[in-house]
Amino acid sequence: MRLNSEQIGDIANRIVRGLVKREYFDVEDADETELLVRQVIADELRVEDKLNDEVRELMREHMDRIRRADVEYHEMFKVIKARLAKERNIIL
Repeated sequence: MRLNSEQIGDIANRIVRGLVKREYFDVEDADETELLVRQVIADELRVEDKLNDEVRELMREHMDRIRRADVEYHEMFKVIKARLAKERNIIL
């Protein structure tokens, strides 16, 4: 799922404000903490985007084999993505 910067900001805001409100932790500057959470979310989404690109490229290279095996594209995409994520210790 692709999120725009407004959605990322909303998620970061809810995380920081919610945890502070419930007194799970204190922060000196909630806005700065929110900005850091935003950056982490955006970085993680970029990692997943890069992984998706790599999976698409691998599938393009092996499309003939995939067709001969009569495998659904989206199913093979999920399998390859999960395998690469596991090999690289990426949590999806």
